[in-house]
Amino acid sequence: MKQIRKRLTYANVMSSVAVFLVLGGATAFAAAQLGKNTVGSKQLKKNAVTAAKLKNGAVTTAKIADGAVITAKLADGSVITGKISDGAITTGKLANKAVTTAKIGDKAVGTGQLNDAAVTTGKLGDLAVTTGKLADLAVNAGKLAENSVNTTKIVDGQIKATDLGSVIVRTAVDAGVLENESSVQTAACVGTERVLSGGGLWSGSNTTNAQLRASFPSGNGWQAQGRNNSTGALDFTAYAICLQ
Repeated sequence: MKQIRKRLTYANVMSSVAVFLVLGGATAFAAAQLGKNTVGSKQLKKNAVTAAKLKNGAVTTAKIADGAVITAKLADGSVITGKISDGAITTGKLANKAVTTAKIGDKAVGTGQLNDAAVTTGKLGDLAVTTGKLADLAVNAGKLAENSVNTTKIVDGQIKATDLGSVIVRTAVDAGVLENESSVQTAACVGTERVLSGGGLWSGSNTTNAQLRASFPSGNGWQAQGRNNSTGALDFTAYAICLQ
């Protein structure tokens, strides 16, 4: 320290101060006198431009590189409907079960959007299918339940003999019934036949006084009762009219 004090003179100290002021002032002068567009990318340090140095609205669309904005940079709810192009959201961008009932407009789903056999019975409301929705000849016999068509559902005069099936006459004959004797005969329908009507008849040379005393259905057939009051033997026949 003694050696330093010996060399410190007024001239030396003033010289050092003058050099400091010259250098410091030159630096300040140089910074203040920089011209426009004189500082380029090479003059900036890495990470020198921070967010605080950017003016609001300074980053325009042209300054953003393609693909530069990733999902993490988007705020929740930041993409509104007006920012989505028509047709921009494709099927592949929708999550499974993403479209709920509330997101479907009234009458938005047409026939072309339904798969074949997509609408099952469980999806139809009670009484949902009206007469106007049935095609002509759409309901066949296989679609009718047992005993589902009653008399009130048939238009008057619509069922004809040809619609019922073939009519067959079955007979039961008692030949040679003597005078003053009675006969009881039953003609029966066979198999799947069903009796419709019937009667009884005397036949022979003189049937004037022969009587048909009773005629009525009996089981799946027809019974006739008669008495021969004539003067000779007669044949007595019971008839059953059967629907095949």
